[in-house]
Amino acid sequence: MSSQPQDMNALLHAMCVQIAELTSQLAEIQANPPVATPSVEKKFNKKVEVVADPGAFEGDRARFAEWWIKLQIWVKANWDAFADDFEVATAVLSRLKGPVAGRYAQ
Repeated sequence: MSSQPQDMNALLHAMCVQIAELTSQLAEIQANPPVATPSVEKKFNKKVEVVADPGAFEGDRARFAEWWIKLQIWVKANWDAFADDFEVATAVLSRLKGPVAGRYAQ
């Protein structure tokens, strides 16, 4: 039982030494903060096109269904790029070309 107080004193002494070392390290880091490295997001800011723009609809009714599905997917994939419904409508209508489809765009 007499060894317990000695062990406790040794443990307390070791803890005090660790606290002093950590306090010294903290003061050094606060005095000389490390240079911040840019995050991955800042390094790579390229726009990645996940869904290709379906292009213009030229008025061919046989190809309308396929074009319309691709356009809807493209709009949903780029939803955050549009500020409001007007911009979505403008994006859709601006892709209507040709004599028949172009009339709706005007």
